[in-house]
This record gives sequence, structure tokens and C-alpha cells, in this order.
Amino acid sequence: MARETADTDVELDLDQAAGPAIDLTRLYKLWEGGNWSAFAIDLSQDAVDWREKLSPKQREASRWNYSMFVHGEEAVARTLAPFVTAALTQEQRIFLTTQIVDEARHHVFFDRFMREVMGEGNSYGEVLEAVRPELTPGFRRVFGELDRLTDQLRRQPSNRPLYAQCIALYHIVVEGTLAHPGQRFMLDYMSQFDVLPGFREGIAHIARDESRHMAFGVQTLGELVAESPLIRRAVIRLLNRALPWAVGVLTPPRLDFDYLRVFDINIEDLYAFSLKSLETKLTRAGIQPSEVVALVKLGVSDPPSAQAARTLALMRAGMVSDAVPLDVSEDSMTLLFEALERVAAAAPPSSLPGPIQWEFSDAEPWYLAIERGAATVRRGRVANPALTLRSTALDWARVATERLDPRWAMATRRLSVSGDWRLALRLPALLGA
Repeated sequence: MARETADTDVELDLDQAAGPAIDLTRLYKLWEGGNWSAFAIDLSQDAVDWREKLSPKQREASRWNYSMFVHGEEAVARTLAPFVTAALTQEQRIFLTTQIVDEARHHVFFDRFMREVMGEGNSYGEVLEAVRPELTPGFRRVFGELDRLTDQLRRQPSNRPLYAQCIALYHIVVEGTLAHPGQRFMLDYMSQFDVLPGFREGIAHIARDESRHMAFGVQTLGELVAESPLIRRAVIRLLNRALPWAVGVLTPPRLDFDYLRVFDINIEDLYAFSLKSLETKLTRAGIQPSEVVALVKLGVSDPPSAQAARTLALMRAGMVSDAVPLDVSEDSMTLLFEALERVAAAAPPSSLPGPIQWEFSDAEPWYLAIERGAATVRRGRVANPALTLRSTALDWARVATERLDPRWAMATRRLSVSGDWRLALRLPALLGA
């Protein structure tokens, strides 16, 4: 479960799908033994490397990346307090207080680097404001949701489904799916390019801290989802809502993947690592990735590399993240309907009483039907559809990617439905909305 070089220098390995139960007392002991100072790390060589070793593009890419980390650390430090009140046991409360200290120290360390190495601002507030324009739309949505949920938790500390949602968003999505991969790749490229030794030392400390946080989250989420189906459904609902936004956090501006290539980072490797990290942590918490529709759409039964390739294809088509506008082409519509097929295939065949036909005014028609006991989507028309939907291809893409409320689309006549209305009412659940 852990890679240990000394009792005080332990990074817990949570990238395996199985492992022993997490001992919160051990996590506390590791925190005591592994404490470090954000101000003791020497950043003088980093300032030289920043000016003399990094290219202009590498500095631009680093500023974008580190801006999200400094804002992320500020946000998680600020929003963690309600977790302490909502915690189920005294052991959880004690651990969570150590995590608040960790997150504050991480913010201080990133702030030091921004000021002393990058020359950004003269105070915590000035640094945050200076780099705020770098934040991606996905970042703003994920952390906006964290603000919203933790504010609710502050007012409803005894709401266990809400507490579980907060744990899932904070410890599994933000830390496990976004921060953990980012830290791994940062450590790799700083070592490969032999740059920023002080920053590298700090990130190594932060990665060890975050491994304890993720271990806590996996253990606590597992206990919560085992309590009741209601909590389990609440967590899965949160994951389906937040994961498409999370994809956008790691999306470079204007899909300029040179932001990653300048450090020899392959974007598919980054996304594959992120997806594997998410899926293994969910499995350890007792939630099968195949229960999460957002992952089913990516082909969760396939290797993370294949899921990553699909994620990038959907991103380039504007189907996930807001980096580029929606691109309604033959290829992008194929991606959209293949994702629909994977979701429909995961449901019992009896849930589809008859075929569904899509008629587009500006593109080829598609249909969904059960053929030989399996859900199948194809271009063309099917005989005797149980339900027919009519719209432009662009409006359907907006509905399918949850940019357009289908009720509003129908009220404004951008979407019309005819046929089995009972099936129409079940359509959002069937299609994974």
C-alpha cells in the first residue's frame, strides 16, 4: 500500500484497485512525522532556472498550470472547515484538522513560488488576482460546485448524502483525478529537465500530503456508500455532473497542446493516468466505474488509454469542456451516438420498448434499437419507431451535452417529440442525462 523510505517519508500508493482498510491513526502519525516548512525550501536556483533555463513557451505553460494549483489550494483550504463538523467520528475530525493545515501550507508554498520566482504580486490576494485569468472554464465550474456543496454542508452538517458528495468531489475528483496526476507529471518533467529544484522538493512534499488526503477520502467514502443506496445514488449523481467539467480543468487554452509538449508530456498519457486514478479510487471505495454514466460514455470497460483517446476526440469536437465550440460534423455525431449506444447498452433491453428515431433538418438521421438483445445505434431510418425526435443536429448536440435543457428546447420548438410519451419521459435516464 505504501512506498516507504523512512517512517516520516511515506507516499501512500492508491493507484491499485484493491488494498487494506485505511487506518486514520496511522495517517495522523504520518502527518506528525512528515511535517515540513513552506518557507524553509530554498527557491534561489528556481529563480535562475525560470529566467535562464525555461523557454518562453515553457514559462507560459507553467504559469497556466501553476495558476490553477495556487487557486485550487486556496479553494480547498477555504472550503474544508464544514467537513470537520459533518465528520462521523472523532478520528475523522482529527484527521481533517491536519488536512486544513496541509492545504494552507500548500497555498503558502505555491504563493511563495509565484512571488519569488515568477514575480507575481506582493500579497496572497494580489497573486490570486494576477493569475485568475489563467483559470479554465472547467476549473471554474468544478470549484464553483465545491463552493456550493460545502456551503450547503455548512448549513446541513448532518446530511450524510451531502457529506458523501463533498468527499467524492474534494478527495476523489479534485485531489485524485486532477491534482494527483498533475503532481506526478510535474515531478517527472522537473526531474527530466533538471529544473526548479526547490519547487520539485515542495511538490514532492505536497504529493505525500495529498496521498494521505486521498486515502482518507477513499476510506470515508467507502464507509458512507456502504450505509445506504440513497448515499450511493447521491455520489454517483455528483460524479455524473462533475466529471465532464473536470475534463475541462486539464484542457490547455485553445486546445494548444504545446502547453504540455514543451515538457514532453503526452496529453493522452495524462488523461489515461487521470482516468485510471479515478477508476481505481472509486473501486476501492466500493463504487464500480461502470455505475457512473459519465465513464460509461467513454467506454469504461476499455483500457484507460482508449478512454483517453475518446475523451480527446470529444474535446476536439467541443462535446466536453468549453475550450472550443461544438463541432457538428459526421465524425462528431458518430462520437455522440456511440456514447449514447454505450449508455443504452448498459441498461436492460426491456427498458427500450421500441426504436428511437432522430430526424435532423441539417444532417443524416440516426436511430437506436435493440438488435439481437443489444442496444445498437445506426445512421438511417428504422421502421415503426416508438419515438421520433426532430431538431437540428446542433441543437441535439447541445441537448446531449447538457448545454440546452430539453424542456426549454421543446417549449421554444427547437426540439419536437412524437410517439410514445412514456418513453419520452424516460429518455433522459435512458440516455444518461
